[in-house]
Amino acid sequence: MMSRIKYILFFISMLLSVFSFSQNELVDSLQNVVKTCKEDTTIIKTLNKLFLEYEYVDAEKAVNYLDQALKLSKKSGYQKGLGNTYIYFGYYNEDIGNYPQALKNYLSAKQIFEKIEYKRGLGNVYLYIGIVYYSEGNYSEALKNYFTCLKIREALKDNAGIAATYNNIGLIYDEQKNNSFALKNYFSALKIFEWLEDKKGQAFTTNNIGNIYSSQSRYDEALKFHFKSLKIQKELDNKGGIAASNNNIGSIYKEKNNYEEALKFLFESLKIAEEIDDKKDLAASCINIADIYSSQKKYAQAEKYLSKSLKVSTEIGYKEFLKDIFYDFAKMDSATGDFKSAYENHKKYIFYRDTLDNEESRKKTIQNQMTYDFEKKEAVADAEHKKELESQELISNEKSRKQKIVLLFVSCFLLLVIVFAGLIFRSLRITRKQKDIIETQKNIVEEQKQQVEYQKSIVEEHQKEIIDSITYARRIQRSLLPTESYIEKNLNRLMKK
Repeated sequence: MMSRIKYILFFISMLLSVFSFSQNELVDSLQNVVKTCKEDTTIIKTLNKLFLEYEYVDAEKAVNYLDQALKLSKKSGYQKGLGNTYIYFGYYNEDIGNYPQALKNYLSAKQIFEKIEYKRGLGNVYLYIGIVYYSEGNYSEALKNYFTCLKIREALKDNAGIAATYNNIGLIYDEQKNNSFALKNYFSALKIFEWLEDKKGQAFTTNNIGNIYSSQSRYDEALKFHFKSLKIQKELDNKGGIAASNNNIGSIYKEKNNYEEALKFLFESLKIAEEIDDKKDLAASCINIADIYSSQKKYAQAEKYLSKSLKVSTEIGYKEFLKDIFYDFAKMDSATGDFKSAYENHKKYIFYRDTLDNEESRKKTIQNQMTYDFEKKEAVADAEHKKELESQELISNEKSRKQKIVLLFVSCFLLLVIVFAGLIFRSLRITRKQKDIIETQKNIVEEQKQQVEYQKSIVEEHQKEIIDSITYARRIQRSLLPTESYIEKNLNRLMKK
C-alpha cells in the first residue's frame, strides 16, 4: 500500500500518452514534428508528449520541453495548450514531491479551462488537484475535488475517466479504513476497465482491490488480485507497476510470516525502484524490509532500511510513509530498551497519524460523499423531472397533433357533406325542372289527345251521319226495287214457260 501515490501518477501518465512505436522511434518521430511542423498547436502538443517521454529518463530535457511549450502557448494564444502545459508542469512537480508548486500549476490550468469552458480539461485538473491533496494527507479536500471531477466526466460520458476517478475515490476510503466504500468504488472501476478492455486500468484496479483484502487479512484473495496485477504489468513491461506489485505481494507474505518469500519480492521491488529512480516505491520497499528484519530481531539491518526510507520520505514529503516509519522506529526502540527514543518517535507517529486521519477530516469526507450522493440524486431527479416534462410535452404535442388531425378529418368530412349536399340540391333542382317540363309536355299531350279525341268524335259523328244517310238511301232503293224473292219467283215462272 505504500506505493499508491506513485501508482496513481503512473496511471495518469498512461491515460495521457499512447505508445504506438518503440520509445526511440517515437522520440525521433516527435522531434521531427517539432522541427518540420509550422502549426503552433501541433508543436505544443508534441512538446508535451516529449516531456512524457523524457520525464523519467532525463528530467532536465523533460522540463526544457515544457518550457518551450509554455512559451509557445503564451505567444500563440493557444489557451488549451497553455492549460495542458500547466498540467504537465504540475504533474512533474508532484512527481518530485513539490506539492505546493504542483497545486499552483494545476490552479493555473483550472483558471484557463474555466475561462474557455473546456470541460474535459477541467475534469483532469480537478483530478490532479485531488491527487495533490491526497499526497498531503488532506483527504476531505481530495475527495471534494474527485467528486467534482467525477460529475464532469459523467456528464461527458467519459468512461475511462469515470473509472480512473472511481479508483482515486476508493484510495481515500481505503486510507480511512472504510473498506466497503473503497471496494464499491474499485469494483465499479474494474467493471468499466474490463468492458473497455483496458489492461492498464485493470492492473491498477486489481492492485487496489488486493490492498483492501490484505487490510482485511484475507491474504489468499489479496494475493490472487496482486498476482493478476503483476501478470498484466509484466505484459505491459511497466517497471513502476511491476515494482509496486512486487512490494504488495512481499507485504502480504510478510503478514503471513513467510519472510523468505516476502524478502524475495520486496528486494525485487527495491531493485526496480532504484533502477528507475522511483522514490516512493523505494521508500515503501525499505519500510517493509525493515519491518521484516525488526520481526526477526535484526535491528541493525532494520534501522538501516528505515533510515533510508525516512530520508526519501522526508525528501518527497509523504506523510503516510513518515507515519509508518516513526511507528516502526518506536516499536524497534521499545524492543531494544531505548524508551526515550521510542517515546519521541511515538509522538511523531501520533502527530502524523492525527494529521492524516482526524475526526474533522472524516466528517468532511463523509460530508463530501453525502453531498455527491445528494447532488447525484438531485441530478437524477432533475433529469427524470425534465424527462417527465419532455414526455408530457410530447404527449401534449401528440394530443394536439391528433386533435388537429381529427379537426382536419372533421373539416374534410363537413366539406364533403356540403359538396355532396350541393350536388344533391343541384340534382333536385335539375330533376324538378325536368319534372316541370315533363308535366308541361304531358299537359300539352293531354290537350292534343283531347283535341284528337274531339276530332275523332266529330269524324265518327260525320261517319255515322253518312252511314245513316247511306242506310236510308239503301232503304229507299230497296223499297223501289223488287225483292229477290220476287225476282227469283218471276225467273222461275219464266223459265217454266
